[in-house]
Amino acid sequence: MSEAHALRRWLGSGLEAVHRSRGRLDAINVFPVADSDTGTNVYLTLQEGNRAIARLPADASHRDVVAAFARGALMGARGNSGVIVSQYLSALLREIDDAKGLDSVDAGGIARALASAAEAAYAAVSTPVEGTILTVARAAARAATDVAEQGGTREEAIVGAADAARAGLARTTDELPSAKEAGVVDAGAAALVLQLDMLAETIAGSEALAERPEVAWELPGRGHRVVQPGHPGHGLEHGGAFEVMFVADAEEEGRPPIAEALEALGDSVTVTAGHGLLHAHVHTDHPDRAVAVAAGAQAHQIVVRSIAMSVVADRAATGVVALTRCPGLAEPLADAGAVVLVVPDPSLMRKRDLSRAVRDASGAEAIVAAGDPALVAVARALAEKRGRPRLVVIDAAHEAQVVAAVAASSLATPGEDVAGLMEAAAAATVVAESTGDALDDDLDRIVTPDTEVVTLVLARGVDDAVAESARASVAARAPDADLVIYEGGQEWPPILVGVESVPA
Repeated sequence: MSEAHALRRWLGSGLEAVHRSRGRLDAINVFPVADSDTGTNVYLTLQEGNRAIARLPADASHRDVVAAFARGALMGARGNSGVIVSQYLSALLREIDDAKGLDSVDAGGIARALASAAEAAYAAVSTPVEGTILTVARAAARAATDVAEQGGTREEAIVGAADAARAGLARTTDELPSAKEAGVVDAGAAALVLQLDMLAETIAGSEALAERPEVAWELPGRGHRVVQPGHPGHGLEHGGAFEVMFVADAEEEGRPPIAEALEALGDSVTVTAGHGLLHAHVHTDHPDRAVAVAAGAQAHQIVVRSIAMSVVADRAATGVVALTRCPGLAEPLADAGAVVLVVPDPSLMRKRDLSRAVRDASGAEAIVAAGDPALVAVARALAEKRGRPRLVVIDAAHEAQVVAAVAASSLATPGEDVAGLMEAAAAATVVAESTGDALDDDLDRIVTPDTEVVTLVLARGVDDAVAESARASVAARAPDADLVIYEGGQEWPPILVGVESVPA
């Protein structure tokens, strides 16, 4: 039997425990915002860690399994809770590995592992809040330390930690204002308790917690009231409406400046580093600025989502993924319901980055609209190999077509062919590029009296006077047309143009 057998068994059972409770965890998610995705985020995070393990040979060493899980979970971490859980488990696993594995660790080793994990969880968060996953992590560590100092066994240490975690979970209802208002426990804390329960069963036996009282996640006799997403759900005056996540190739020393930059833009900031990777998360009203921070770190997997739209998203329904080179388009595309993957340099696009965005968008089917031929090529290559969620790539390769297609998807009614609507919108959008010097001539060539909408996407540094010039040119050719101008922030070309007209 492999030396890492017990470790694999624990991590697999932790994933399954969250999978079984995913819907309930999503339902009680009220902190930091009520966006109903804590269960999904933690599940997808753990799934990436376990997938990394699955790629190892059966006889892989304990250290190899630890490294694979930690890197996979960090790469695939979703949301505030997912980032914290990935950091917590990575730190715990390092200590367990130093103690020669789960089969060898003693009570003192368990106590040290849980203490190190709790410290890592606190360090991941820019503004720690008690009554959350952090409080439960610390309670478990203290309980294990008490058992170890009293000469208890390893089984007693981990069971004591699990008991303390459950008790801490029960207290989150009173300690966390948003949880108290909703009549629930903290969802992230509940997800961590599931991991510690499975660890206790792995070390102390499947019946180790059978006689221990479980914690109700909702107050009995009180249907919980979910706090609405957005600013009120944060409990902070600067809470943001968009979630921005990214991964960069960086070491620990790169973490503080990224955290400082994101803290100036919003809240729910978590920035973690390990195994040569940095993972960052923020809720902000300025997604373009957060994307700029990511681009400055040469990040990949720059994902932007509307928090309000994610609340109403049905993972069994069709989702929409927008791929764009333009940081400034992240906000309007996310507002229209898309999961947005910002790729400033299309040549660096990786299938893995797109795969993550697809899983964020839907568990069943995702439709991809891409604003550059190189991005389209990566999407089509991934679509040929995917099982679920199924991937549909629409025929578009220009940023203005992406804008039109995503706007069409936002107007779809239940039962409509969303991909068909998006295809039609993209096909009906005549596109062009302009250096700006000849913009009036460029518009005159493609704007007709039947034009309904003209979209301009401006590169970084383009003079504002261009907008006024374009407005006059469009008004002369199509007086009833709407002119929509986005500060796209792309490097080139200076102006991307899209024209939508009434069908002939």
